[in-house]
Amino acid sequence: MAIHHEQWRGYFAASPTPFDVDGALDLARLKSTLDWFVATKPHGLVVNGTTGEWFAQTIEEREQVVEAARAVVPTDLPLLVGISSIDPRESLRLGKHAHAAGADGVLVTIPPARRLTEEDVVAFFADVAKNTPLPVLIYNVPGTAGVDIPTRLLERLQTIEGVVGVKDNTPSNAARLETLRTLGKERALFSDVLEPEAFELFAQGFGRGQIGSGMPLGQELATAFELVWSGQVDAARETVRRFTQFKSDVISILPQGQPWHAQIKALMFASGVDAGVPRFPVRSITKDKEAFAKIRNLMSSYLNPAPEDQGQSDENQKG
Repeated sequence: MAIHHEQWRGYFAASPTPFDVDGALDLARLKSTLDWFVATKPHGLVVNGTTGEWFAQTIEEREQVVEAARAVVPTDLPLLVGISSIDPRESLRLGKHAHAAGADGVLVTIPPARRLTEEDVVAFFADVAKNTPLPVLIYNVPGTAGVDIPTRLLERLQTIEGVVGVKDNTPSNAARLETLRTLGKERALFSDVLEPEAFELFAQGFGRGQIGSGMPLGQELATAFELVWSGQVDAARETVRRFTQFKSDVISILPQGQPWHAQIKALMFASGVDAGVPRFPVRSITKDKEAFAKIRNLMSSYLNPAPEDQGQSDENQKG
């Protein structure tokens, strides 16, 4: 039985999708990656999101990923599936498949590369919600979709039956805070609440949590939410401080222009988890020996104790 959307809260980890050095989908490595996530205890998992490189997969591969994930992720842990596509018909197919596979909900962006009016956007999400038998999160990710959905329109979209909330990845701090204040009390709103200003609103009850790329600080990210729930807000602020500094440190050492899905795979590999390499034409950051050595040192400094090698091989990272 699906986990009701009212129970979705906390830190949901968006999993990368592993590919091997030849570019093939690596389901065995996906299983081991998801096993690691489950053991690290997030409050939910997401597959086939932006971190999961949905845009680099065929529709059949995306369905395989969902089926593999459902076989690994316990049924008491919410499993959300990204169903974004340039072609709305594919989103509908993926939504139906996610339901049949036993997922708990879906998230979907505006179709990338489309020029849509506000009425077009409303019609698109209404069609997805009508034809997808799972709760729908509106995924606002302008870096992928090319459009930053304003708070006013996100609020309007919440009136669509079947839409239960938002995953908001706006790069605008002002817009993030506005959406948290507007929707955070009533809807399943997941935002970057581990950002300092947004965290203060979350601590006051605005927003459900955060859907983040991987778990680069391990269980600490999920624990921060549990600390807030138990009234230990100052302790959670320390994680916010560390995570903010961590992201700044990552930016300072990584080659410019690398997409986040490549970054998170390199960060995971450096911390002992082999989630494969990005799919061509994106190159693995591990090929840059100087940058990757800095990443290893960074991860060792943030993860205490230092990560152990989990059977990973540098041969797997040559793509």
